[in-house]
Amino acid sequence: MPSFRTFVIANPQSGAGSVKREWEPVERLLRAQIETLDIAFTEGPGHATLLAREALKAGWEMVVAVGGDGTINEVVNGFFEKTDTKENFTLEDGFIRRQDKYLPTPINPDAVFGFVPMGTGGDFRRTVGAMGGVNETIKLLGGTNFRQIDLGHSVYVSERGPLEFRTFVNVASGGIGGLVDRMTNSMWKGLGGKLSFGLASSVTWFKYQNRPLTVRIDDLEELQDRFFNVVIANGEYFGGGMWVAPGAQLDDGKFQVVIFSDLPRKESATLIRKIYKAEHLGIEGVSRRNATTVAIRPESNSTLFLDLDGESPGQAPATFFMHPKAIRLKTA
Repeated sequence: MPSFRTFVIANPQSGAGSVKREWEPVERLLRAQIETLDIAFTEGPGHATLLAREALKAGWEMVVAVGGDGTINEVVNGFFEKTDTKENFTLEDGFIRRQDKYLPTPINPDAVFGFVPMGTGGDFRRTVGAMGGVNETIKLLGGTNFRQIDLGHSVYVSERGPLEFRTFVNVASGGIGGLVDRMTNSMWKGLGGKLSFGLASSVTWFKYQNRPLTVRIDDLEELQDRFFNVVIANGEYFGGGMWVAPGAQLDDGKFQVVIFSDLPRKESATLIRKIYKAEHLGIEGVSRRNATTVAIRPESNSTLFLDLDGESPGQAPATFFMHPKAIRLKTA
């Protein structure tokens, strides 16, 4: 069976080191499915993005991420040229505005993205239904079938101060989610996704205060309130299996925006359990709508950390916008 010329980017630290421990059989399976293959290992944060850009510019037809949701995010970011935020975005009245409906430039529009999920959270794999073992997932990389999927893009204030641009493939959020990411990523992840995120969520909840925000949705609706979390979903799951956006689709050109408003402590205390079962949508103060652009502005000098595919790279103000049919995802 013909296959794409493939460059594999593996994060040896993913899954509490499981990629490194299990690499030998994984590589054998990859070479059995893909005729032309090269491999590189990441050496730290951001390295997967650089490796993906280099591979695509060198002419590789498919780039495969081996690792968790964070590794998937970094590799997907490498499918596009680096964005100049000074040229394409402005900060006006506390909101970040996109100039001339900017979209990032793909390095090779015909390139294909594949992944082998071996991380902690595994939320993107849930969205696409890739719930088999490593062997079954690698089998999907053979052949030349793919589907076009949407991506989300975000612009926010980085840890260093200036605006920063980052693509997300699954789910972004502003609120408690960013703090949960920071705690989860500082913990040992050998407990697995559900336990790691569940524990971090519970600990974060005890000290979290709902944040005063202004949220603009497609420049048609403006919400001003205190918010527990604002979720911008391309996929359905986040937080190690929380079914936050049931019915969200990767190829409909729209985000599902789930708003958790100023929930009282008693209600938010049971929220984690309810989200895993998609029972949160019946709670008063939780609503959803579809959108292509969401902008968040903190009020009263509050700090709002962001969640992008399980990572927390910065804080609001932030703007999120849809990029329909932005990338080719490898399928069986």
